[in-house]
Amino acid sequence: MKIIKLEKIYSKKETFKVFFDNGENILLPADIIVKFGLNTGVEITDETYKEVLAADKAYRVIFDALLLVSKRSYSVKSLSDKLLFKGYEPGNIKSAVSRLTELGYVNDEKFALAYAKYLSEKGKGEYALKQALEEKGISRDLINKALDSLKTEAEPFEQIIETIKRKFKDFNPKDKNEVRRAAAFFLRRGFASEDISKALRLYKEI
Repeated sequence: MKIIKLEKIYSKKETFKVFFDNGENILLPADIIVKFGLNTGVEITDETYKEVLAADKAYRVIFDALLLVSKRSYSVKSLSDKLLFKGYEPGNIKSAVSRLTELGYVNDEKFALAYAKYLSEKGKGEYALKQALEEKGISRDLINKALDSLKTEAEPFEQIIETIKRKFKDFNPKDKNEVRRAAAFFLRRGFASEDISKALRLYKEI
């Protein structure tokens, strides 16, 4: 196959359209053009053509992955799942995510701490946090570390008391119906029953 033309695509940054003498044409990033020495008049074998296409696929996964992590934080699993949903091949996904992990763009420990804090501030309890982090593929050790970090800021029963103050301004701890509704609310949010009981008991003393 012989390259008969290279055309710069101005609507896409650092992208070229490569035309071949057999009528085929492909879009390639500048990095791939340079890597394989592609230029007008250059002839490439079918094997090299396959290598170009494979390298292009791998490049696009990394490019897309970088675009995703530039917008928000991802765990290894959540980023892999996102790229898989986009239709990329598992092998290229694994390589791309591993590379971004090496570079520090993806870090499960930092993600776990940030995500746990975010959910905690939303009023979620320990059980809910564990479940949410497990769904993101976070290891048990990192989950425990993230939860321990939160406990240094505030104990679960203290979080419950603060939430009662914010969300239940007219809460009467002596009204059994209100107490039951509050307890059910915090159970749904993943707090342990012992922490709920302690919080409601202490709230009577405030």
